[in-house]
Amino acid sequence: MQLPTGQLDTLRTDAAALLDACAAAGISVDSETSLAELEQAFDQLFEVLARAESDLQAGGNNGTGDVTELGEYALQLIENLAARVGQTGDDSLRQPLAMLTVNLALWIARHDGVIDTLEPVVDALALFANTTADTHTLAALHDIISTLVEAVSPVISQDLEKVNPGRPWRVLLLNQSIIATRSHNTELMEQAFARLTDNLPEDAARFFSEGMQQMDALDYPQHVREVMARYHRQWNVDRSLH
Repeated sequence: MQLPTGQLDTLRTDAAALLDACAAAGISVDSETSLAELEQAFDQLFEVLARAESDLQAGGNNGTGDVTELGEYALQLIENLAARVGQTGDDSLRQPLAMLTVNLALWIARHDGVIDTLEPVVDALALFANTTADTHTLAALHDIISTLVEAVSPVISQDLEKVNPGRPWRVLLLNQSIIATRSHNTELMEQAFARLTDNLPEDAARFFSEGMQQMDALDYPQHVREVMARYHRQWNVDRSLH
């Protein structure tokens, strides 16, 4: 499975293909003009992103300050496009849309921007994770998430309002730990579990208990079981003795 790279050329190609698919589907809810306007907005966006990228590569400061704002605007355009993709009824477009979303988020992260809108990114990453069982692909997906986590807005990552269990920040960290486990890479498990326990200690005991159940249900290899068992003991057995 192809994974996002965050390259600007890929963003252009993915957006163009999705816009073409929407036009070919003859969506009736939106006029042809509004779809054309969206296409023009994407063209203008990519021109501005290219200039910002060029400025940053040249060591300038102008591009850096604009990346967050440009990224937020781009995510809004993708949300607009996603509504049209949904109207096509073509489920095969979900993966290209997810690719566009994560590529944009990676572009923001790799150009020192801040991700202020997280939910569509988390949904896109979950789609990738749910459509592969390849351990190498899952390991690469874990690393992509690590890059994005570092770029998430502090307003989101401070996680001050914990009342919503479906909040994107929580889902992202839980999913990363699941992905790391499914990769069978114990080094990545250690990284993901450390992030999970640091940021979501209230979820740790249950996560590792459920993880132990999955070890038998899905016949995980011994080296993966050992890491999960150690964290389970730390967050369940050991703490119950105090």
